[in-house]
Formats: sequence, C-alpha cells, structure tokens
Amino acid sequence: MGGSERVAALKRARQRQARIEAATGRAVRAGIALERAKRSRELAIERHDEKVAASEAASVREAVELSKVCGSTEAAAEILGLPVKEMRRLIRSDEPSPHTPARQARVLRRSRGQSADSEQGGEDEQRVGP
Repeated sequence: MGGSERVAALKRARQRQARIEAATGRAVRAGIALERAKRSRELAIERHDEKVAASEAASVREAVELSKVCGSTEAAAEILGLPVKEMRRLIRSDEPSPHTPARQARVLRRSRGQSADSEQGGEDEQRVGP
C-alpha cells in the first residue's frame, strides 16, 4: 500500500466516523423528542380527563339545581330525558358526602349511558371517538 493509498484510506475512515457520529446524534435527538412527545401526550390526556370530570360534576350540579328550581324530580328528569330513578340517583350523589367529584361524574356517565342505551338501542352508538 503506497503513501497516497494510506492517506485516502485514512480520509475515508475519518469521513465514515464523521457520518457515524452525525447519525448517532440525530438518532439520540429523535429518541429524546419521541420521549418528550409521549410525555406531552400523557399530560394532555390527564388534562382532558380532569376537564371531563369537572364538566360531568358541573352537569350533575346543574341537574340537581334544575330539580330544585322545578320543585319536582320527575319534571327535571323529563326535561333532561333521564329516567326518574337516575335523576334521584344524581340528587343523592350531589348531597354532601365523602364521595369525590369523580364518583359523581361516574354516576352521571352511567345515567347518561343507560338513558342512551334505552333510547338508541345499544352500546355501539355510544362508542364514538378516540
């Protein structure tokens, strides 16, 4: 191997090493970006779940207030399209108790789901969205 061939081989080796280092840097940055995106998605899901729970709790409170304003659980249930039994359950769930707003949200979700099942004919139509 002559001197010029050795120089050319060293040059190729340095270029290859530079390409490896550049590719390694890009791969590491892409992995970090992926982890950041996953964490961001998790936080967005948490915020969404909190908003949904707060909205459901507000819906329960408003349904109870409607019942008070109407002076009749039956009338409020009819207005909201809920069975009277579910309306009474909502009222009970809104009474001061050690239960959390998440429990109240589950009660409302269950009552909405049962109402939708009886009116729409099943679960399939409820499973809309992500």
